Amino acid sequence: MAFKDLREFMEYLEKKGELKYLENKLQSGYEISALTWELADKLGPAVCFKAEGYDIPLVMNVHGTLERNCMALGLEPKETEQENFLQIRNRIADALEHKETWKKPVVVDNAPCQEVVITGDDVDLYKIPVFKWSPLDGGPYITLTNVITKDMVNENYGQNTGMYRVMIHEKNKTGVMCCATQDIGIHIARARAKGFKKIPLAIALGGDPVVNIMSTTKMGSYIDDEFELAGALRGEALEMTKCKTIDLLVPAHAEIILEGELDITPEGARYEGTFAEWMGYYEEPMMLPVFTVTAITTRKDPYYQSCILGHPNNEGEMIRMPAIQANNYNVLKRTVVGFREFWAPHKSRGYKVVVQIDKRYPGWGKQAALAALVSGQGMAAANYSVVVDEDINIFDQEEVDWAIATRVDPAKDVIILPETGVYPLNPAASGRSDVDPVSGYTEYSFMGKMAIDATKKIASENRRPTGIPVQPDQEALEKVKRDWAKYGLD
Repeated sequence: MAFKDLREFMEYLEKKGELKYLENKLQSGYEISALTWELADKLGPAVCFKAEGYDIPLVMNVHGTLERNCMALGLEPKETEQENFLQIRNRIADALEHKETWKKPVVVDNAPCQEVVITGDDVDLYKIPVFKWSPLDGGPYITLTNVITKDMVNENYGQNTGMYRVMIHEKNKTGVMCCATQDIGIHIARARAKGFKKIPLAIALGGDPVVNIMSTTKMGSYIDDEFELAGALRGEALEMTKCKTIDLLVPAHAEIILEGELDITPEGARYEGTFAEWMGYYEEPMMLPVFTVTAITTRKDPYYQSCILGHPNNEGEMIRMPAIQANNYNVLKRTVVGFREFWAPHKSRGYKVVVQIDKRYPGWGKQAALAALVSGQGMAAANYSVVVDEDINIFDQEEVDWAIATRVDPAKDVIILPETGVYPLNPAASGRSDVDPVSGYTEYSFMGKMAIDATKKIASENRRPTGIPVQPDQEALEKVKRDWAKYGLD
């Protein structure tokens, strides 16, 4: 089941009791942020409302639960968060592995996203209800973005869409979060090497919910096109249209499109931030490239879809949690001996990863722990990995902690890797390069990594074997369960 656009999905959610229209106008970005914080706390519904001083309605918390993200992908929601996570992740992981199911976008004219076209001096980002969401934010932030770029060197490579933070500097200028570990960073580096000073960039806001999910997915290859993968997940090709002022394709049924050019010269960079980020901390200002908007195109009477970050159940995290782990799951499935399962707990914001294996030989636990850290995403984002046996439910962090507490000799089972460059927004990093001497941007933080082998130890590892976990007699336990009512304990 493919949703053509945000509006179709909103209609579906309203019928399911998952979308509420608010009568009162909200007075500020802080009030909006507080409202969506409470919705995240309660895993509440999506909401649509207006803000004081604006005619464009805001739509928020659309992706705020895994159940709604299942619906977006045409999956029947299950009863538990674990079940919903697994079916979303497995759906994306399977599509990533089967490129023959991908569908190239269909290019259309007279797209709904271009019913209204604003160019030149009339471009004014402040007419969109974009707010300073949190007290220490450096300015108003456009969130829940689909930032679209392409490789300027090889036209056969696919376009990239990524969900990056965008702070408004002026009525027609913003910063755009990018770093070397992201596809947009690769696009910038390759264009610079060929002498480009600017590259085309578009930001799509409010569209088919699958496109938002794709914006957070780590693809198997830099040259892959997320929009083709979206076609596989939708079951039909995505309709896209050519921008009015730049040479990029954008989702035809988006609510709002920002078109323009990104200045990729080091001297064109500008500080932005701080910002209340998805990992739960205000992150320091960053030196980032500047995006100059040449056109704003919209639907008639558009909606502005947005989100706030920082809460453990923030909307961005609910989108990226299963999507970003799909490729990691595929990589570890191929490279880890005895692999069974992989999980990066969303309340640890993905900085902790857990691998479950069927351990049969010495050293398998350490091999798995290191493999989880040296994958591309693992090296960029994971601070430490934990490997456990099949008797540990990796989705239950108390069980994982029990395995760490009772199966780990820190002198033998913990490996500390030397400091390396990581994603710049890592709050645990001991240092950060404020301005990279090569790119001129804030590109990296620097920190070590930790691999923890929390598997049961066996005699062939030349050490005292782990004891046998205590369990009741299974026949007796089954009898007790069958006879529970007879004990009068109901």
